[in-house]
Amino acid sequence: MSNAFEITPDDILNVVHRMGKKITGEKCNDLLESLDQFKIENEALRANDLETQTDYAYQEIERQIKEGNLL
Repeated sequence: MSNAFEITPDDILNVVHRMGKKITGEKCNDLLESLDQFKIENEALRANDLETQTDYAYQEIERQIKEGNLL
């Protein structure tokens, strides 16, 4: 993964909270390891500004969590 955009456990936690759920720090780290971080980064880098990059990344994180039935 490049240093242009990188997701963190805090990003995972933010997405999960936006989904109306709560998880432990351990589960957050497990989710981070389960996600396709390359795909998330690619989605984020479709945008030019950090706010939109974050929004795109969060949308992709949520999509992967839902499609993978990870929660």
